[in-house]
Amino acid sequence: MLKLVNEGLWRERKIEFWNRLWEDLEIGYLDEDLLPVLIEFNMRPKSYTISSCSGRIILSDSEKPWSREETNIVFKKHEPITIDELINVTYKPITKRLWLIVSGPILHISTLDLDEALSILKIARLAGFKHSGILSINKMKGIIVELQTGIRFTQLIKVKNTSLISQSQASILVDIANEILLDGKQALFKLYRELYGNRPKNLDEYIIRYLNEHNIELDKIVQRLYLREDLGENIEFI
Repeated sequence: MLKLVNEGLWRERKIEFWNRLWEDLEIGYLDEDLLPVLIEFNMRPKSYTISSCSGRIILSDSEKPWSREETNIVFKKHEPITIDELINVTYKPITKRLWLIVSGPILHISTLDLDEALSILKIARLAGFKHSGILSINKMKGIIVELQTGIRFTQLIKVKNTSLISQSQASILVDIANEILLDGKQALFKLYRELYGNRPKNLDEYIIRYLNEHNIELDKIVQRLYLREDLGENIEFI
């Protein structure tokens, strides 16, 4: 069978991205809520993580909420926001329209072969990541899989100098935005649970050795990040 990916080059990139993950965590660049899921993916011998976001709330100064050019992100947070944070942004001058946008988690995974890519997609869809698929195939970079939930919320807040929401409306929007953000966090929890329950028989020896040498205990990380009252769920380790 024709190999779509060069295993040696792919393996080198996996180790490179794995080490970068911990560097990003140390400097605060990595959203910690992602950590259990990222570890689970990397423990699979034929997968590694590239780029990920656990979900976020942003306020964007742009003509359309999906605009990429001439867009200014004036506020961004990966945790629930407060009414004061939203109101304070509405006082600031903008050039176009101010949009409140909540998006769910998105992850990009590199797999060594198509069988692994299909396994990842099956696991992801069981966890509610219905908007997922294969993005590209590259000899060195691997088979790139994108995982998305479809969780999203958009609301127009302001047009130039005219605010479109009152104080009471802002309070309702904050509650809704935070609720939807936490829906995304729950989706991450479910993805972790499906990955945990569908681990391959043999795990990546390099990753396991790294975790042991650095005293990284996955179950304790899960308990700290995912067994939270705001997520409203518990997990049973099997």
